[in-house]
Amino acid sequence: MAISGILVPLDGAAIAASVLPTVAAFARPMRAAVHLVAAVDLRKREIPSLYYGADEGDRPGHEETAPLAPRGTRADAQRRVERARSYLAALAGRLQALGIESSYEANIGDPMTDIVRLARRKRFGMIALSPHSRYAIGRGLGSVTDKVLHSSHIPILIAPPLTDSSPRTSDLAIRTVIVGLDGSRAAEVAFGPARQISEDCDAKVVLLRAVGGRGREEAWAAGAERVGRDIDADFETHVQEYLQDASERIGVPCVTVIGNGDEVTEILTASQDRPAAIIVMASQGQSGLTKWRLGSITDRVIRETTRPVVVVPPILAR
Repeated sequence: MAISGILVPLDGAAIAASVLPTVAAFARPMRAAVHLVAAVDLRKREIPSLYYGADEGDRPGHEETAPLAPRGTRADAQRRVERARSYLAALAGRLQALGIESSYEANIGDPMTDIVRLARRKRFGMIALSPHSRYAIGRGLGSVTDKVLHSSHIPILIAPPLTDSSPRTSDLAIRTVIVGLDGSRAAEVAFGPARQISEDCDAKVVLLRAVGGRGREEAWAAGAERVGRDIDADFETHVQEYLQDASERIGVPCVTVIGNGDEVTEILTASQDRPAAIIVMASQGQSGLTKWRLGSITDRVIRETTRPVVVVPPILAR
């Protein structure tokens, strides 16, 4: 599926909107339309510090501790939706000023289900979330992000917050696409999005395979009975052959890197050592959820990196 449209859920917080410069860095060279959406959850009271552009005079005290509250009146619900729409309209206007096709909508709904449902109904090619918005990761993978990552049929862009969340800072350039591999075809579902990003953004692709961590442990477990064989040398030769084959199949020029450490450390190091890098990786690999899975390698990369991560669901391989 080509990334021709990007869905961006926003909750009114500046830290959630900080995903927009990264989204714009994708959208402009890829000519992808951006659709901003807010699902107003009436089961929760508005947190004053997260009001959609509210005036300071509207904010009562105890900003960060607003509890769950009753739904309120129909007028209250409409006010919250209109506030959200005005907020999204302003952001959409800034994106349009950059030459990015953009639209927006705000409705009463449940973020837990509405994000994935809207993405499927309108056939977006990517969902973009900030790792610290209420729609995404708080102190860890939150319930909404966890549901989106496990339920989405399209890639998810998790972009760490930037100091300036204005789209006008979107002259960020994507120069390197790092594809984390584990030697399996399941992990190669990342090839499609990585190829499109590389071609549209004129970015270099790096195929990375770590030979430490689980990979080496499994090689030793499988080769324990081979007395007199150099298991490490055999494993590294196998990895070299695999990367050579993968570099021919991805369909764009690329370089291959073999890391001696564990998977997470090598991915994080490679992304920090290369300019304007993003990470693209499958949500599953090797033996499905038992080896390379959300909550394991992918989850740790999302939590620990300062680079954007594109998580690709296994459904794209079908």
